[in-house]
Amino acid sequence: MTLGDYLAGASRGHNGAPKPALIVQGGGLRGIYSMSALATLEELGLRDSFSFVIGSSAGAINGAYFLAGQAREGVGIYVDDLSNRHFISPLRFWRIVDVDYMVDVALKQRHPLDIDAMLAAPAPLYTVLTDAETAQAEVVSNRDPEIDIYEVFRATGALPVLYNRRVLVGDRRYVDGGIAEQVPLAEAIRRGASEALVILTRGAGHRRVDRSPAYRAGARLLSFGQSRAIRAKVGVADAAYNTAMETLEAENGTHTSCTTWSLRPSDLQQLVGRTTKDGAALRACAELARADMLALLNGKHENVSSC
Repeated sequence: MTLGDYLAGASRGHNGAPKPALIVQGGGLRGIYSMSALATLEELGLRDSFSFVIGSSAGAINGAYFLAGQAREGVGIYVDDLSNRHFISPLRFWRIVDVDYMVDVALKQRHPLDIDAMLAAPAPLYTVLTDAETAQAEVVSNRDPEIDIYEVFRATGALPVLYNRRVLVGDRRYVDGGIAEQVPLAEAIRRGASEALVILTRGAGHRRVDRSPAYRAGARLLSFGQSRAIRAKVGVADAAYNTAMETLEAENGTHTSCTTWSLRPSDLQQLVGRTTKDGAALRACAELARADMLALLNGKHENVSSC
């Protein structure tokens, strides 16, 4: 049975087992890869194949548009609305990445999320935020009536250095969820996932290691207004991320506490960067994701590991 057949059976409730979780990595404009992969699942009618969707930063936003049936529209947001100086400008050093423009203009005005459709989807969305004081992960559900989903988007995308705001959600302030958990595999397992499809926007072997002392010093200087705990996370190795990536690359195929299927870019030459503004490069990355997802679903790009 191919993964595509398995997910189709899960969508119809035929597998006789809990549906897999869906874990989505973001990474700024690199998130077009995961959005396009989700658009492919959407196109194939597999939106209802998952028990829950979880992600941080762009991964959570992508997951919301997928659950609302708007992932294909979401690919266009990256290409048409975010690949410009309104969103990214190195000359605007106090806000190089304008998350307010993304949320208030690109999302709210031009491509509003169908919140009713998102909430009607069988799977909830869990978004990872990073507590602005403690730098610890906090997970919120789209089904919490007390939260504004757009403020959750603003918070989980609030990158220290590049945007540098602390965003109020409920009674706490948060920053980029990727600071605490960029690939929330451990959180998915804690929430009971026995299987998971993991969409990554980084290639095999990628790790988050210590940057140079000069880089760390400059980044911490630009993280003005952030807590000491947040500044301490900037530019240093990320043990949780590295452990998740090592687990997903373990490919021994045994079924223990959790079995995963990982999608990652097959051609790193076509993978864009966090702040890429080249529309042609973004479209090429989206096409790569679609081809990779189709290959994975058809058993030609299978990467199964036990977590």
